[in-house]
Amino acid sequence: MTGETLPWFALVLLLAVVAIVWALRLTPPRVSAVPADREVCRDEPCEMAWCRECSAHRLSALHADGSHTCLTCLTTTAGDQ
Repeated sequence: MTGETLPWFALVLLLAVVAIVWALRLTPPRVSAVPADREVCRDEPCEMAWCRECSAHRLSALHADGSHTCLTCLTTTAGDQ
């Protein structure tokens, strides 16, 4: 590389690294099927449901009364009334 292209190459490389890091930070966290320390899904069915506390769809235990418990934050909805 010549002396004239080196600053431009460094700038492009820096911008590429910043863009990659920014894109990786924007990817949503992965939700595991069942957290290892909680065996809630043995007795009740589990599926993805909206959690108002997490503001996202999370794996939740579904209860007979229509409520569900988020396995991420352990918030329980009111269910059918």
